[in-house]
Amino acid sequence: MRCSIVFILLAITFGRSLSQHCEVDESQHECGGYCYGAVKPVLDYLAILQKRVESCEAKQPADTLSKIALMNEKLDTLAGHMATQQYLEKRSTAKTHELEQQLASERKERDEKLDTLQAMEKSLQEKVKKLELKLKPKNLELFKKIGSKYYYIENTKKTNWQGALDICQEMGAHLVSLQNEDELKAIDSIVYSLYWIDLKKLEAEGEFISATTGVKGTFFHWAGKEPYGENCDCVYLLRGEMRTNLCGLTLLYFICEAYWVD
Repeated sequence: MRCSIVFILLAITFGRSLSQHCEVDESQHECGGYCYGAVKPVLDYLAILQKRVESCEAKQPADTLSKIALMNEKLDTLAGHMATQQYLEKRSTAKTHELEQQLASERKERDEKLDTLQAMEKSLQEKVKKLELKLKPKNLELFKKIGSKYYYIENTKKTNWQGALDICQEMGAHLVSLQNEDELKAIDSIVYSLYWIDLKKLEAEGEFISATTGVKGTFFHWAGKEPYGENCDCVYLLRGEMRTNLCGLTLLYFICEAYWVD
C-alpha cells in the first residue's frame, strides 16, 4: 500500500515538471526530443519503482501469513499449556478428593475402635467392681488392715495346715502369702505365737509351693538350718522367721489374708 502511494506522488511530480519545460509555442519536434531525453531517466526509475512496488505487494502477504502462522503457533502452545494446567488441576482435585475420602474413612474407623475400647473399658470396670465385691471377704470386720492388705489372725483355735487352709477359704480369703520383708515385719509386730502360712513342699518337686498362687514361693526367710526333716513339709511363722513342721499332726494358729485390698 505504501509503495503504491509513493508511485502516484512521483507521477504527479513528473507531470508538473514536464509542463514547466515544454511551452506551447515551441515546435513539436524539439519538444518531443527534449521531453524524451528528460523523461527517460524518470521512466527508468519508475520501472524500478514499479518492480519494488510489485515486490513489496508480493512480499507483504507472505510477511502477514508468516506473522499469522507465528501467532497461531504461539496460540497452539498457549492452548497446550492451558490444557496441561487444566489436566493437572483436575488431577489434583481428584487426588484431594480421594485423600479426603481416605481421611474420612480412617477417622470413622478410629472412632469405631475408640467406641469399642470405651465399651470394653466400661465392661472391664464393671467386672472389676463385681470381682472386688466377690473377693471382699466375709465378715470383713474380723480382718485387720495392715499396710494395704487385710488379715485375720486366729489366736484361739488351733488346727493342722489343711484345716487352716479350709477355714480361710470359707471366709473368702487364703492362708497368708508373704511377698517381702516389709510384710513379714508388719505381721511379726502384732503376733506372738506360731502361725501357719501358705507354703507347702511338694514331694515330687522338692520345692515349697504357694497354696495361693500354685507356683513356687518367691520369698523365704528361714530360721537357722531350716528347712529340715523329710516329713516336715508345711511352713509356719515364729518370731519373724519361717520354719517347717508336720502338716497333718501339728496343730497351730493361722493367719488368713483377704484377696481384697485397698
